[in-house]
Amino acid sequence: MKTKRKIVIMLTIIMVLSMFQTNVFGSQTEEPDAMRIGVTVEIDSLSPLISYSQIGYEVFMLLYDPLISVDDNLEPVANLAKDWTLNDDQTEWTFNLRDDVKWHDGEPFTSADVVFTYDMLLGNDLGMYSGYLGGIIEVTAPDDYTVIVKTESPKANMLQNSCPILPEHIWKDVNPDDYMTWPNEQPIGTGAFKFSELKQGEYLKLVANDDYFLGRPGIDDLIFVLYANTDTMAQSIKLGEIDAATNFSPSQLDSLQTEAGIEAISAVVLGFTELSFNAWDDPSSKANPLLNDIVVRHAIELSIDKQSILDIVYSGQGSVGTSLIPPEGFYHYEPSADELRDFNIDKANQILEEAGYIDLDGDGIRQDSDGTPLEFIFTLRADNTDEVKAGQMIAGSAAEAGIKLNIETVDDGLLIDKIYSGDFDMFIWGWGTDLDPTTILNVMTTSQIGNMSDSNYSNERYDQLFIEQQTIMDPVERQKVVWEMQQILYEEAPYIILFYDNSLQAVNTAKWTGWKRIPEEGGYFFNLTNYNYLNVQPVSDTAPAEPGSNTALYVIAAVVAVAVVFMFNRRKKAK
Repeated sequence: MKTKRKIVIMLTIIMVLSMFQTNVFGSQTEEPDAMRIGVTVEIDSLSPLISYSQIGYEVFMLLYDPLISVDDNLEPVANLAKDWTLNDDQTEWTFNLRDDVKWHDGEPFTSADVVFTYDMLLGNDLGMYSGYLGGIIEVTAPDDYTVIVKTESPKANMLQNSCPILPEHIWKDVNPDDYMTWPNEQPIGTGAFKFSELKQGEYLKLVANDDYFLGRPGIDDLIFVLYANTDTMAQSIKLGEIDAATNFSPSQLDSLQTEAGIEAISAVVLGFTELSFNAWDDPSSKANPLLNDIVVRHAIELSIDKQSILDIVYSGQGSVGTSLIPPEGFYHYEPSADELRDFNIDKANQILEEAGYIDLDGDGIRQDSDGTPLEFIFTLRADNTDEVKAGQMIAGSAAEAGIKLNIETVDDGLLIDKIYSGDFDMFIWGWGTDLDPTTILNVMTTSQIGNMSDSNYSNERYDQLFIEQQTIMDPVERQKVVWEMQQILYEEAPYIILFYDNSLQAVNTAKWTGWKRIPEEGGYFFNLTNYNYLNVQPVSDTAPAEPGSNTALYVIAAVVAVAVVFMFNRRKKAK
C-alpha cells in the first residue's frame, strides 16, 4: 500500500513538471512572431495596376518580385532574373530567369509570366510602373526561363525597372477592359510574404512565405495597422501595441526618442510635399481659369514662406523644396539665383500689379480686367493636421498679396475623386520617388492626365524630353536632359514643391533586432528595398532564454529532488 502511494506521488510530480515545461517553453514557439507596423494611410488598392500610394508600393514589393531589384546599397541586384546581357547596339536585353521560383499558390513561375505582365502594361499604359516600359517594342520568351526584351533605342532605366511580375494564370482571365477596376482581392505573387487579410479601415495582414527563393523572412506575420491620427499611433508604440510607427508628426519625435527600447529617427528619403495646381485648360476642367496664368502661380509661390512653415509645422524636419527631384537624387536640378522664387511678398504684389490684377473695390482681393477675383478653393486632407496647419499659413500669407484661398478639408478618398474629375483649384499632397527619375517625371506628362497626373499639366516640349531622356545611357548626358525638364516645370509651376520632408519612423529595438537604415541616413521603411522585412527578427530568436523562464524550471527541479530524497529516506526508516 505504501509502495502504491509512493508511485502515485512520483507520477504526480512528473506530471506537474511536465506541465510547467510546456508552459515555460511551449508557448514561446506556438505563437507566431507578428510585427505590427503603424500607418496613417490605407492602401488604395491591392492591384498594382490601380494603386498609386506609397504604402501600395511597399506592399507590392513584399507580395511580388521584379526581374531586378536593389540591394541595401541601392545597387541593381538579381531577383527573378539571375543574370542578364545586353547586345552591342544596346537594344536587346536577355534575362535568364531562376528556375526554382513558385507562385504563392504553388504554380511554377516561368518566362510566360514576364511576357504577359509586360505586354499587359505596354498595351494599356497602366499604373505607376508603366513608365519604366517606355521604349520597349517587343518581349519574347524562347524558352521557359529566358526573356528577350527589344527596345527602339538604348534604354537607360532597364535595370531600375521595379515593375512587379504578375501571374499569367491568374490575370489571363481578366478582361482588359476591366484592368482599371479589377480589385485583385486575393493577390498571388512570388514575394517574401503572402497575402492573408485586408480589413478595411483596420489592418492589412501578410504572412511569411516559407518557400521564398531568397530565404524565409524572420517575421512570421506582418500587419500594417491603420491609425486615424499620428498621436494615437505614437502612443501605441510606446505601449507596445505596435512594433513600428511610420510618418508620425514631428511634434512626437522628441518624446519617442526618449523612450527606452524605441529607436526614433528622422530619415532623409526621396520624396516631397507639393502644392498642386489644376493646370488643365480643357473645357471640362472645373478649376478657376485664372490659375492657367503662370503669373498667378508664381505670385502664390512668392507669397509662401516655406522655411517658416517647415520650422513651425514640421519642426525643421526636412529642407525647403524647389524642383521635382529631391536633392539626394543624382538628377536633382537646383534653380539659379535668377530663377529662384524665394519668399517675397513685395515681388508677389509687383508681378500681379504689372499683369493687371488690381483690387478694384478695396476688399483686399485682386481682380482681373473682367472683375474676376483671385479667389480659389484650397483643398486639404482633413486627417493630416500638419498639412492643414501649413495650408492655413499659406492662405494667410497669400492674402497679403491680394489672393484669397478658401480652405476646405476633405478625406483622402474625396480628394482623389476631385483630382480625377478635374474638380479642384489647388491642394497639398506629396510623392515618394525612385532612384531613377522615370516615374516622377512621367507623372507630369500629358499621357498621364486621367491616370497618374494630379495637376493635369501638359507641355509638348516636356513630353518630348521625357521620351528622349530614357534613351541616354550616359548618366551625365541624361542628367542634362532631366535638368531641362525640371527647369520647364519650375518655370511653369504646375507644382510648388514646398518641402523635401523627412520621413519620421520609430521601431521597437527591445523586441526586434537587425534593423538597418538604408541608405546611411535613410529609413527602415519606404527605402526602395525589402531588406528589413527579410532580415529583422525577434530578439528572443537571437538571444538566450530570459532568466525568469529557467528559474521557474530550476525551482520545480529542486522541489522534485527534495521530494525524492524525502521518499527514499522514509523508505529506509521503514525497513
